[in-house]
Amino acid sequence: MKKIVLSQDDKQPRVLQSVRQITSLPLEKIAHLEQFEKGETIIAFNSQTEILYVLLEGTAKIYFIHEDGKRSIIHFVKPGEMIGELGLFGTEDYTKDVIAQTSCICLAISLSTHKEALLNDVTFLQEMNKYLVEKLLNRTERFSEGLNYPLVNRLAAFILYTEHEGIYHEKHTEVAEYLNVSYRHLLYTFEQLQEAGYIKKEKPTYRIIDRQALESLAKDIHS
Repeated sequence: MKKIVLSQDDKQPRVLQSVRQITSLPLEKIAHLEQFEKGETIIAFNSQTEILYVLLEGTAKIYFIHEDGKRSIIHFVKPGEMIGELGLFGTEDYTKDVIAQTSCICLAISLSTHKEALLNDVTFLQEMNKYLVEKLLNRTERFSEGLNYPLVNRLAAFILYTEHEGIYHEKHTEVAEYLNVSYRHLLYTFEQLQEAGYIKKEKPTYRIIDRQALESLAKDIHS
């Protein structure tokens, strides 16, 4: 992890533009940037974190760790989403595993230093309420879509949601569990997409060949 002081980062006007509205407090005084490489841990499972993150660039995965050590993906974090926000309100004592899926840049705010100021900032609380409601609605819609859409549609949406520069690179075992389907059913559906010419297998990845066709299949499905 690389820590970057905001005032010394030439990229800050661009990367901060989308998050300045989350608080009336000056970000340059309460926050810094943290850069994570692909595969690096942003927050470790079962740890007590004192940092609120906002993902600015890249993507990350959130894993739940079962008692037997097995990991299950429960969410893919995209730019604009928060990491560790539940700890701010004391509703999550111990965290889940958050791993950088690609190179990531996060806005980081120390809760041990600025928690009280944030909880007294009306702008921040309004933005947080809006964010949590939207997060709940998205999770509800994703659950509903899992019951009503065929796997081929949901997989197309998932590929588009997780691809990076036209390349899809996720483990079948984790994806089957995330989409709540059998491993065999998932492989069969990948074969369907390959035969249709929408994707091409390039071990150990898949390359998107016909993005427009995948988008047509994906409809407005949330992943």
